[in-house]
Amino acid sequence: MTASSFLPAATQMIYDMGLQHLLDGITFECPPQALDEKRKVVRCVLEGKQYSSEEIDRIFSASKAQGKSLYYVDEPILADIAPDVIFTQDVCEVCQIDTHCTQQAVHKLEKQPELVSLSPNNLDDVFQCAITIGRALGEEAAAFRYVTALQQRLDAVVDRLRQHRSPCAA
Repeated sequence: MTASSFLPAATQMIYDMGLQHLLDGITFECPPQALDEKRKVVRCVLEGKQYSSEEIDRIFSASKAQGKSLYYVDEPILADIAPDVIFTQDVCEVCQIDTHCTQQAVHKLEKQPELVSLSPNNLDDVFQCAITIGRALGEEAAAFRYVTALQQRLDAVVDRLRQHRSPCAA
C-alpha cells in the first residue's frame, strides 16, 4: 500500500497515526518532517513567494477567469510513486489542490489510484476523516486509537474548563 496526500492535514494525521511508512508524495505545504522525508508532488505557482491576501485574491481570480489553477501536480513524480490511494479535498480551491485537478493528473497514470476526498465541516467530521484515512490505508485500528486519544485530550480540556466553571464548558 502506497498513499499520497495532497492535503497537509491528512499528512499530519498519517504521521500522528504512525503510518508515514505508507506515505510517499505530498504537497509543498505539508508539515516539516514530511517535507524532509517525502517527495513533493503538489506544487503551487505562488510557492516560495510572499503575497498579501489582496494580491493572492487578485492572482487567484485572474487564474480562475482564465480556467487555470494555482496548483499543479508533478506528474513524473506521481507516476513514479504510483500510489494506491490519494487523499485530497473539495473545500477550498484557493487553499489546496482540489479533486478536479487531482483527477486530471491521475487520469494519465497507468494504474488508477483511489481518490479519497476529505472535506470536514466540524470537529466530528475531522475525527471521521482520521477513520477514513486509516480505513483507506488498511489500518483502521491505528485510526481508532488516534481518534480515541484525541477525544481523551478533548475531554480533559472540557473537564478542566468545567472545574473552573468556564461558560464555554457547558
